Amino acid sequence: MSLSSIFDRRVRGFRVVELVCLTILLVLVLGVYMAKTFAGRERAQIADVERQIEDEKLRVRLLKAEVAYLEQPRRIEQLAQRLQLAPIKPEHETTEDALIDVARHAPAAHAPASPTAAANTDAAAAEAPESTPDDYPAPEQPSAEAPR
Repeated sequence: MSLSSIFDRRVRGFRVVELVCLTILLVLVLGVYMAKTFAGRERAQIADVERQIEDEKLRVRLLKAEVAYLEQPRRIEQLAQRLQLAPIKPEHETTEDALIDVARHAPAAHAPASPTAAANTDAAAAEAPESTPDDYPAPEQPSAEAPR
């Protein structure tokens, strides 16, 4: 069986080479069609993700604008006046480091609801870390000579 016999051999009126080439052509056409279809799906997914990104960017801009509005000093001042809030007195100010001491020595605002709650409160106070004088600065006391 020589190479020329493959080109001359016929199956149902078609040469074998023509059938092989037609099969390869059909496989290539199908492959290109499938690749195009998958690329179209990917393109649609990319467009959807880009749209979601744009929506989120718009949402971030709106939230930043809302924060800027809510943080306006004039608005906060009006709310404070409406709620009759006053500035904090200097004797009520403390540092972050002294908050543990303030919490430990503060009087209870109300009596515990049950004996169990009182025991839990005492246990929590006992578990709190003890501070040394070097750990926290003493809260500043207002001086009598300070102008008001």
